[in-house]
Amino acid sequence: MAYSKASLFDQVLFKQSFWSKALSHPARIIILTYLLENGVTPFYVIAKKLPLANTTVSQHLRFLRQNGFIESFEKYPHTYYKINREVCKDLAERIKSLHTSFVIEEPQENTSNHQPDFQG
Repeated sequence: MAYSKASLFDQVLFKQSFWSKALSHPARIIILTYLLENGVTPFYVIAKKLPLANTTVSQHLRFLRQNGFIESFEKYPHTYYKINREVCKDLAERIKSLHTSFVIEEPQENTSNHQPDFQG
């Protein structure tokens, strides 16, 4: 029987993998962007913004909620969603630091014969 090896990874890195998954679908990016720009929004408004069935929109919202990106509350007869600014701010800072680490000087070209040719 297979078992999860998630506990073998650093918790911060494991958390970041969920962030990547959250941003891996355009619908979730649209939802997060809309909530960031418009604040608290009922489900039916979010659903109208996406070319998906309501059940699919619900699944995306559930994923974002379960991973802490958004929060929800009910006020009869609707469910409202809002962005979790603390989690999203943390995500933005992590992405910024990752971006900064990629923006470094190009290493000197290695002229040895051991480097593969990526030119195709």
